[in-house]
Amino acid sequence: MRACPGAGYNIPMTTQTLVKALKAKKPAVIRERGAPRFVVLDWDTYRAWEEVREDMEDSRRLLEALADPKNQRRTPYARVKKLLNLT
Repeated sequence: MRACPGAGYNIPMTTQTLVKALKAKKPAVIRERGAPRFVVLDWDTYRAWEEVREDMEDSRRLLEALADPKNQRRTPYARVKKLLNLT
């Protein structure tokens, strides 16, 4: 087995883990010296996780914006609809 210099993990073991994870279509953990180091996800799982992460980030930004004193004056939704001609 050939070790990757300076990385601390074996190349064949990593390749085998990747191939197995891609075939299984479920998350796989690549371990380095017995400790979890990397996770391999199929594309659909990754995209679902990314969507949740983006939604959480958007929610956090909204809460920060609402807490900012300069944003205390709010525009009613009905007025926004009228301004944008969405009625």
